[in-house]
Amino acid sequence: MKKKRLFLGCLVFLLAIVSFEKLYEHQIQEWFQEPSGEGKSEKEVKSVEEVATIVTESDDVKEQTTSLAKHEQFLGLTAEEIKAEFGDPKRIDLSAYGYDWWVYPISTDSYMQIGMEDGEVVTVFLTGEIREKHFSLGQSYEELNELFNFKKIVDVRTNDGGVYQFELTNDDVRMRPLTNIDGSWVQFYFDTYTNELSSIRMVVDDVLVRQRPYSVSYIGAAPERPSFSREDWEKIEAGNARQIFDYTNIIRSRHDLEAFIWEDDVADVAYQHSKDMSENNYFSHTSPSNGEVLDRFKKGDVPFRLAGENIAAKYIDGIASVEGWLNSEGHRVNLLNDEFTHLGVGVFQEHYTQNFMTPWL
Repeated sequence: MKKKRLFLGCLVFLLAIVSFEKLYEHQIQEWFQEPSGEGKSEKEVKSVEEVATIVTESDDVKEQTTSLAKHEQFLGLTAEEIKAEFGDPKRIDLSAYGYDWWVYPISTDSYMQIGMEDGEVVTVFLTGEIREKHFSLGQSYEELNELFNFKKIVDVRTNDGGVYQFELTNDDVRMRPLTNIDGSWVQFYFDTYTNELSSIRMVVDDVLVRQRPYSVSYIGAAPERPSFSREDWEKIEAGNARQIFDYTNIIRSRHDLEAFIWEDDVADVAYQHSKDMSENNYFSHTSPSNGEVLDRFKKGDVPFRLAGENIAAKYIDGIASVEGWLNSEGHRVNLLNDEFTHLGVGVFQEHYTQNFMTPWL
């Protein structure tokens, strides 16, 4: 009798379990279901890692959060705004890139060139104090490199959809790195002998790719540079020569040296050498047809007690060539030589010559 009751009890229990599973089948599946695979978990973890990477990428965050101070903002200002603040420029020089340089020699230590195109600032070159203040983000290479982590590869996208990749050499990164601040391209020029900031150039993207100051790769057609008549080139060359002279004297003042005196006859000797190098496709202090520096001074009927020469080629403009000379030992010696008193500069397209001279008393 006990066995019969035990059997019936087990049977009722089993029937109850079956009925429970039937009634709550869906709920039980949710309770005990295993993941359909590890894909879902991996995807979630990956998403977290991607967010963490963005948040902790220090270089990008620095570039995004670093801004120019108000006194350093020029790009996009109108001609009327510039004149209202700084007055009329000392002179206006035509550039080789479609804009005009408005030249402002502010003091013996501070100098500004504002590039104006269609009534708007598209580039600016600044050295010394900017609106009576120093550059806010730092003065040494170490400070600015820590802030921006200067790179050898810099990508630039223009308003018309162009994609350009500039490749900087080790010397470029050391002497004239490029970075983007607040959507503006900023080129820093450093004096590598002091590791201090020498000057800065700010430029909009379209003008930057027109200048092409570094080796560049691009998708699509190459950006076109303006074409000029010989008459216009003479204006560009004369402007570059005067800018080289002006900026050279700013650098000499920075080193407590007397300013050079402009010498027209010496400038003509320099111009003829630049033209000779360009037209005869060579780059040297020795001309195949006109000899050495001293020979050219004598040929130009320029008496002198002491003479010297700096040459450069393929820089985007005259002020860039001065920064190049400043970082080359032999050229730097001429720039900062306290025995030279006079200077003449001659530019022919992308060839630049400085001739230094001290006359007989």
